Amino acid sequence: MSDSVALSWQLRERPGLTIVEFTGEIDENADFGELKKRLRGPVVFQLAEIRRINSCGVREWVNFVRDMPQVTELTFSHCSPAIVTQLNMIFNFRGSAKVRSFYAPYVCESCGHEEDKLIDVQSQFPGGKFKAPEFACEQCSAAMEFDDLPERYLSFLNES
Repeated sequence: MSDSVALSWQLRERPGLTIVEFTGEIDENADFGELKKRLRGPVVFQLAEIRRINSCGVREWVNFVRDMPQVTELTFSHCSPAIVTQLNMIFNFRGSAKVRSFYAPYVCESCGHEEDKLIDVQSQFPGGKFKAPEFACEQCSAAMEFDDLPERYLSFLNES
């Protein structure tokens, strides 16, 4: 029995912009054909709810982002840790997209609270200095620690 969550998306049209919210898992069942036909102009992919991507899903995704002739500008926002992992491992995972924001793992050494914090690339990495931002714990107000190796987790930023 599989507990995988099928990939789905929701389109929201804004004047001069299409936002696509993805949910679920990107795997061998991912079919981007219908979505690709509907995308044109500037597009933002919101990727917070992508929980898992397997190797077949990576192949489908790379082929999808590589071939979107009607899209003039592609942006990834709210990238989940699963997306960040792929951005760091797969050279062409983003295609021509710019990463606007992503979630990063933090832990509080004082109380043990763990949380993925949303990081905005432009405002939190001024001048291209890729140092993990500091956050206070929402439970006890102590300083939270970045819960990964920053040079590894943030390495995809060097390619932006």
